[in-house]
Amino acid sequence: MTIVRSIRALCVAACAVFFVAPLSAADSPRERLSLDANWRFHLGDIPLDSFPGGQVIALYGPDFTHSGAKAGHTWGAAARGFDDKNWELVNLPHDWVVEQPFDQKAEKQQGYRPRGIAWYRRTFKLDPSDRGRNIELQFDGVATHCAVYFNGTPVHHNWCGYTSFHIDVTPMVRYGDEVNTIAVRVDAEAMEGWWYEGAGIYRHTWLVKRSPVHIVTDGVYANPVKGANGTWTIPAEVTLANTGSRTASASVDVGVFDSAGRRIAGGRSAPVSIVPLGEAVAKVPVPVASPQLWSVEHPNLYTVRTTALSDNKPVDSVDTACGFRTIRFDAQKGFFLNDQPLKLQGTCNHQDHAGVGVAVPDSIQEFRIRKLKEMGSNAYRTSHNPPSKELLDACDRLGMLVMDETRHFNASPEYLKQLEWLVRRDRNHPAVIL
Repeated sequence: MTIVRSIRALCVAACAVFFVAPLSAADSPRERLSLDANWRFHLGDIPLDSFPGGQVIALYGPDFTHSGAKAGHTWGAAARGFDDKNWELVNLPHDWVVEQPFDQKAEKQQGYRPRGIAWYRRTFKLDPSDRGRNIELQFDGVATHCAVYFNGTPVHHNWCGYTSFHIDVTPMVRYGDEVNTIAVRVDAEAMEGWWYEGAGIYRHTWLVKRSPVHIVTDGVYANPVKGANGTWTIPAEVTLANTGSRTASASVDVGVFDSAGRRIAGGRSAPVSIVPLGEAVAKVPVPVASPQLWSVEHPNLYTVRTTALSDNKPVDSVDTACGFRTIRFDAQKGFFLNDQPLKLQGTCNHQDHAGVGVAVPDSIQEFRIRKLKEMGSNAYRTSHNPPSKELLDACDRLGMLVMDETRHFNASPEYLKQLEWLVRRDRNHPAVIL
C-alpha cells in the first residue's frame, strides 16, 4: 500500500502541473476550475441515522423521518454539517480498490481486491459576485454506481462507471461565508465487466461558472465535411442555454484557428431566442479553404473557437479541437483515410495501468499512446467502454485512430442515454473512426 500511495503521490504531482496551463479561450467569461484536490474519503457505508438532516435542525421535533425528508435536509454522510474531519484526505483521481490488500475470497476478475461501498465529501465557497451565474458540477467518471448530493439534496444518480455527467446546481448554491457541500456515495459492489474496474472518483471533477446565457456542456458540433466538389465546410451547430429570468436573444461566432493561432475562417449565426430555463440551437456553416489534413503520420489540428454573444457582447466561449479528414470502409478494399487505403494495426486496451489502477494520470495516458505508436500501432480500441476525454485528446494530437466503445449493446432507455452521451461528447474527435 505504501508503494501504491507513493506512485499516486507522484502521479498527482504530475497532473497538478498539467492543470496549471491556462485555458485556450483565455478571455472567456466562463471559469472551469478543478475540484480534484482535498476530498474527504471514508471506506465503508454510513448509516442514515448517523446524523440528522439539516445540520441538526429538527423541523418537526425529534421525528427523524420528517427531519430528513425535506429538501436540503438529507440524512447521514450526505447531510450538510456532517463531521468528516477524521476521514482520510485524498486527491483525485482516486481508486480505493488498488490500495486494498489481496484477498483470496475476492473476485479474481477484479484482481483479488475487495470492492464495496465508500463515501467522498468536499466543500467549497463561492464569492457573492458569482450570484446570477450558471454553476455546474462535472464528474468525468465514478466507478461504479453513485449517488451525488449537493447541500443536503440528492441531485444525481449514475449507473455506469465509464460515463461522465454534469449537474446544474445553480438553484442550490450558497454564497459568501456559507459553505457548499458535495457528498458522493459510491457503490462498487456492482460490477460491469470481467476485468479490473477499480472503484471511486477515478477521473477528474470540475466546477464550471458560466453566464446565464451559455454554451451547454458538449454543446458544440464542429466536425468538418468535404463536399463533392472538394471544398471543406464546418457545419457548426451550437446548443445554447438560458438560466436567466428573461427571454434572451443570442448568436454565436465560430472562428477557425491554425496551429500558429491565426484565424483562417469564421462566421456568425443568425440570432436565436432562448426562453428562461430553455435551450436553442444556433447554426452557421463555416467554409475553410485548403486546410492541412489530419492523418496518422501528420495529425494536423485546428481550433474551433465558439463564442456566444448576447446583445452583441461575448458571454461565453469554448475551444474545440478539429481535424480535417475523410474516412470510409469498403467491403472489398478495407479502410480508407483521406481516400488512401490504410491497414488498421491496432490493439485492445483496458483503461487501468499497473501501480495506479484506474486512476490514470493524464501524462500516463499520453505515454501509453506514444509507446503504442513506437511499436507500430495505428489504432486503439477502448475495450470495453468509453475512455477518458484526455485519452482521446492524446489520440488526436498523436495520430492514433480510435474505436470508441460503449459498454453494452442494450436498447433500454438507460443504455440508449449512455450511447447518446458517448456520441455527443466524442463527435468532434478526428481520431475516432468507429
